[in-house]
Amino acid sequence: MSKRRRNDSRGKKKKFNPIKTFFKIVCSMVMAFVILAGGAAFAYYKVTGEMPFADREIVRDASDMRLLDALLKRNMKMNVAVFGVDKEGTRTDVIFVVHYDSAKQSVNLVSLPRDTRVSMCPAVKARLDQSGRWYPAVLKLNEVHAYAGKELGAQSAILQIEDLLGIKIDHYVKVDFEAFRQIVDAIGGVDVDVPQDMYWDMRDTGDPLINLKKGMQHLDGDKAEQLVRFRRYTDGDVGRIQVQQQFLKALMQKVMSTESILKNLPDYISVLYKYVETDVSMADALKYVNYISRVDMSKMTMETMPGAGQYVGGVSYYIHDGEKTREMVDRVFFNVAAVPAEGGTADSKGLLIEVSNGGTVNGLAGKFTDKLKQEGYRMASATTYAGQQVNYTRIQVKKEGVGGDLVQYFRDAKVEVAPSAISGDVDIRIILGTNER
Repeated sequence: MSKRRRNDSRGKKKKFNPIKTFFKIVCSMVMAFVILAGGAAFAYYKVTGEMPFADREIVRDASDMRLLDALLKRNMKMNVAVFGVDKEGTRTDVIFVVHYDSAKQSVNLVSLPRDTRVSMCPAVKARLDQSGRWYPAVLKLNEVHAYAGKELGAQSAILQIEDLLGIKIDHYVKVDFEAFRQIVDAIGGVDVDVPQDMYWDMRDTGDPLINLKKGMQHLDGDKAEQLVRFRRYTDGDVGRIQVQQQFLKALMQKVMSTESILKNLPDYISVLYKYVETDVSMADALKYVNYISRVDMSKMTMETMPGAGQYVGGVSYYIHDGEKTREMVDRVFFNVAAVPAEGGTADSKGLLIEVSNGGTVNGLAGKFTDKLKQEGYRMASATTYAGQQVNYTRIQVKKEGVGGDLVQYFRDAKVEVAPSAISGDVDIRIILGTNER
């Protein structure tokens, strides 16, 4: 084996704030999927003028799916690794894995902290040994791409994530900072209700001036960037995340409309090829186009790999919790609910939950829906209950052993096993009682 030397691409570490690009990368990832599928949709409709009927009995991984399966809309699961790279394109300072399940029409985003402490996995070691690149035995997750270099970086980072989570990655998307503004401008801006006046002058560090007024307004790329980068809220990160989620939902509702895709298709493609690197080919897009209508953004969830920050040898790392991470992976990627301890109840976060207002306070179902979504639950749109009112809250479940973890969020709640009362894809229906406020 040739003598390994330290990779020059490491260079001098430039200070980087992941908060500033957190939702830029999320939006760019979803846009990349839509751009490609939108282009394929346009071509497909031009040729055939129609969409094929669906056969939903067979489940395929995206990378193994044949075109015929896709044309028949057979069930598909897809995992996409999303990398937000720094200005030099070396470190992946924002890392997500996005899981799409066509049967559930759901999108689940799992964030992997960039400082996660990992040992270079055997598959990556073999690649780097063969190329003669130097690497440490233990490092941060975002450094894998840097040590592997631009040529081997994306695939090496994917192999490391697969080893960390025990899943298969079908595709990857890698974007830089400019993409966010360009994507928002490409769709003609987004209408957003800004929750408060926002002012923050960051121009002395080369960053933008944030100056937005409270209220509903139309945001172009520059103003959208100001919105998602603002952090000065009375409730800290909770407020920031709520605003970012609000913006992401508004963005995706506009992007996912057929009118928007066809109207802005040339701009979408231009932004994609200039700012987004991905292994999703046009052939892949032709397969995935039929699934655009089966993406329900109201079912999108976001969570972070379990763990905590810790210093090891004077270096700050994120130490992931192996047991809790395994439970999260089983729930999110494999739809396997945690087995409850004796006398306990299973975690309901992998199930689709609907809150129905059976009380007397207008907007209460929406309030509880938002609260549970913040707690990491998968939530359907809020509804109004038309049946008989009772004073306590009813948590109706399809099978025994789930729903007990939801009782804590209500004044007076009882779990009822009532499969015949729950329709559609919903697994749990919460009917608010008149005692709730």
